[in-house]
Amino acid sequence: MKTLLVLAGLVALTLPGAVLKHQFNYKTKTVDAEFVAKQKKIFDLFFASNQIDTNAEYYKIAKDYNIEANIKNYTNKKAVKDFLVLYKYGFLPKNHVFSIFYDKQRDEAIALFQLFYYAKDFETFYKTAAYARVYFNEGQFLYAYYIAVLHRADTKGIVLPAPYEIYPYFFINSDVYFRLFQTKMQGEIPNPAYAAEYGIVHEKDYYVYYSNYSNYMSYGDEEYKLSYFTEDIGLNSYNYYFQSYFPFWLQGDILSESKERRGEAYFHFYKQLLARYYLERLSNGLGEIPEFSWSKPIKSGYLPFQFYFYPFIQRPAYYQIPYENNVQELQFLDTYEKTFLHYLERGHLKAYNQEVDFNNSKSINFVGNFWQSNADLYEKEKPRNYHRSYEVIARRLLGAAPESVDKYTYLPTALDFHQTSLRDPVFYQLYSRILKYCNQYKEYVPTYTKDVLHYTGVKINDVKVEKLVTFFDYFDSDVTGVLYFSPEQLKTNKFTLYKVRQPRLNHKPFTVTVDVKSHVKGDAVFKIFMGPKYNGDGYPISLEDNWMNFVELDYFVKKLKVGQNNIERSSTDFLFFNEDSVPTTEIYKLLEQGKVPAHMSTESGFMPSRLMLPKGTKGGFPYQFFVMVYPYHATKNETKPTGRFSFDNKPYGYPFDRPVNEAHFMQPNMYFEDVFVYHEDDIYPYQYSYPYYVGQKTPFKKY
Repeated sequence: MKTLLVLAGLVALTLPGAVLKHQFNYKTKTVDAEFVAKQKKIFDLFFASNQIDTNAEYYKIAKDYNIEANIKNYTNKKAVKDFLVLYKYGFLPKNHVFSIFYDKQRDEAIALFQLFYYAKDFETFYKTAAYARVYFNEGQFLYAYYIAVLHRADTKGIVLPAPYEIYPYFFINSDVYFRLFQTKMQGEIPNPAYAAEYGIVHEKDYYVYYSNYSNYMSYGDEEYKLSYFTEDIGLNSYNYYFQSYFPFWLQGDILSESKERRGEAYFHFYKQLLARYYLERLSNGLGEIPEFSWSKPIKSGYLPFQFYFYPFIQRPAYYQIPYENNVQELQFLDTYEKTFLHYLERGHLKAYNQEVDFNNSKSINFVGNFWQSNADLYEKEKPRNYHRSYEVIARRLLGAAPESVDKYTYLPTALDFHQTSLRDPVFYQLYSRILKYCNQYKEYVPTYTKDVLHYTGVKINDVKVEKLVTFFDYFDSDVTGVLYFSPEQLKTNKFTLYKVRQPRLNHKPFTVTVDVKSHVKGDAVFKIFMGPKYNGDGYPISLEDNWMNFVELDYFVKKLKVGQNNIERSSTDFLFFNEDSVPTTEIYKLLEQGKVPAHMSTESGFMPSRLMLPKGTKGGFPYQFFVMVYPYHATKNETKPTGRFSFDNKPYGYPFDRPVNEAHFMQPNMYFEDVFVYHEDDIYPYQYSYPYYVGQKTPFKKY
């Protein structure tokens, strides 16, 4: 039996592709002892969030802490009183599903966040968080706590665990957890032959569980081809981080310098996300993002294999939203869309207590705020009823869940959580719909003229891009925190680690070389974009129809000299991408050395670098790179956690932030280069992504 187990492990480690298991490559930054102590306290409240460690420091603090008796230790007394009113009435109980898209749960989460945020110092914040950790709903606590750490001044630079370590059940399919809990309860792999068949491997001091992706094939469409992308734990973490930095309910005053560009950031984030998704669709032969109608059956179904207290609801193909049960909601969505079009027709108006001129490019802030229905759209003195949010209502209807049983009990859908929304094909269809309305506003904004785009005395002679190659390799995520441990294990901090292994898209490093001839010297901005060359039908796309499909890969500043300038830029240095998060277990080891991962402390919140390129095809799929150079004009830096979309005085995504006049883009300081993305198909990420018997030649069933 032991021999079989060893063989199963050897097979998993030596099969084609397994040797490509991702290795972390990151820089560290040195921190002082005070930071280390603070970091450990923050981490401790995240671990094993489903149970209480009665021996832990936070438990002893919580037992003795009284919020009302310590009201003087909060800078906003009204926020504390408002919290106490809700608290005495009753908060969401433990062991219930929490979603920010349900009214009462959201009100409670906001009150809890404000309690955290307005704690006058770190000591008060930690005591308050410890109290909430013990007495409040697990999901509600984690949500408010995570956002508070992001926004408090005294926790800037604190490293947060990867969302897939905090909420493993949102990132991994439920079949993994049946295997995982079985192993945990029995203390070992019960049957080596069974383990080999169902993808359980014992490596070193931890267990590994091979995990598959969801299967949409039963619905008769081909959306399942994108599951490796839409269910990627890094992509979904990227979405969760952005939504945590810009929660729709959060007042812009807390966002400080980001407030004035909050709506613009919303538009740019979704524009980038959908453009990247479109590139992936092209690689898989799926073409344009489908459109849908509120009054007609929705073609795309979704079958999630997830479990969060209850199994996730599935939406059948050609789902018809029940009109009789949702008359008011459907009328609201229709009215909201028509209201925006009415605003555009007027061109200039006063709405929501602000002057809006749709010919002004800065009105994108109003447009983004309008579609997010966020707190900055409304006057401070008039609290927003978020139930009337376009996004909230649209998610509810598209999720296809039945009516809630009571105010706290409902069946979850993928659209109920930021961590899982990107899994559902209809998510992209909804936000594609929203962006089309935003792009209608953009048509009112003047296009960039030749004089604006031109960089006098500077010409790009050539751009060379090394061969672009993608592949799948294995990535391990730690799911230990989702399990339950004995008091003795928690006390001694000795327990086995449990990891989930999935194939994830990756690419080989490449270099972009830009040959620039300059008659002037000075600081210049270089931008690199990637976009489609052909549409889903195989026809070339004009730039005027394609401007919204370019993904911004990189931004950097170089000093130009007079004469020839040979600029080399490695993909490993591209600005808008980061390495994957470092496991918490490794961060604890770094803390003992007085260090933390630099990219998680100061540069978090970016797209995973492994998802920089679309999958491509074996023979090479055609795309195009766009490189532009223009004079650098500095502006006040914005906070990094938003994903600093711009470092200068240009709009986010410039020059593809608005419709273009193609003739004006024929500038010497611009260059389009045709490229092909080649995919090395060694590992098949579809269906069953684990060895199903010892001796299998590939760890995946190929369909």
